[in-house]
Amino acid sequence: MCAARTCVCVCPVRRSLRRNVRHVALFPFRCSAATPLPTPPPRLHLITLLSLALANPPRRLFSSFPSMSAATASSVGQRLAQLVRRFDAIEADLKRLQQQLRNAALGEAAAGAASSGVSSSGTSSALKAPLDLSALQPDPKDPLEVAKLRRYCLENGLYSAEFIWVPLNYYQENLQWRRDALQAPSIRHLCKTILMENTHCTNNNCADHRNSRYYLVVYQYVDRFNSDMVGRVIHELNPGIGKKKFNFRLADPAEAERLTGVRSGAVAPFGTSVPIPVILSAGVTKLTPPIFYVGGGHVDCKCRLDTEEFTRVTNAIVAPITVPLTEEELGQIAD
Repeated sequence: MCAARTCVCVCPVRRSLRRNVRHVALFPFRCSAATPLPTPPPRLHLITLLSLALANPPRRLFSSFPSMSAATASSVGQRLAQLVRRFDAIEADLKRLQQQLRNAALGEAAAGAASSGVSSSGTSSALKAPLDLSALQPDPKDPLEVAKLRRYCLENGLYSAEFIWVPLNYYQENLQWRRDALQAPSIRHLCKTILMENTHCTNNNCADHRNSRYYLVVYQYVDRFNSDMVGRVIHELNPGIGKKKFNFRLADPAEAERLTGVRSGAVAPFGTSVPIPVILSAGVTKLTPPIFYVGGGHVDCKCRLDTEEFTRVTNAIVAPITVPLTEEELGQIAD
């Protein structure tokens, strides 16, 4: 006869821990040793959910397990919490090492291309290997906006994209801290994406790449964006239109959210709700290694991209649209 055993089914009320899961339901049941158990949830979710449950156990838990006291449950919860922290530390170290190795490989490839006169497209060949596409596969923990961007990358050949989740206090920290959180090569690799509107545009939509009413503008945090420079760039693409028809300003926040599909701080320069032309600061194309970091569809998610691949896939307009910050200004945001 098979010995009976007591099992516990842990069910989160909400699917993702990033959605502020605060309650779980524990269902004890009896089964024989021969009874196959259901596939367990991922390690992080199971341990974290158990820790949450035992740290704040419901009253019915003790009626199901009369031998388990509140002190015992609290002790077990503390141990599980320690395990979570240890696993998180190990995973963070592994990701950091992986990022450093990849950055080193990109730097070597860029140096080799420069010395041999090869096009910068050669620097992204390693990132386009089919084995690397596993990072772009659907992740059940992703919010809808991030899942949409992953799908865009797979369908449009933006294979270098890597989505990186960052701590909640990311935007409260300086650039040095953000660089370390992303394991980026330098603070110059950190970029932002804004939506600009030509309020005097002769068009009312984004259909004309050379004369769109809206543009996604990507530039480095270490530079100051200049809207007049953007106006000159687009005017040069439309010599038959008068200069007064080019007046760029930040798009209205509500309109920006409608067009991009995400709120401020999460905008990615690709995969928007409405296809929008892209202007890429020339300074970004001079970075070594040739990668940069932008928003990834969620305020706590960033995306790393290969510069040449991004420019090719999005057909971005590369132009000088910024001026360097002063040493004093740079010190205020970097240190």
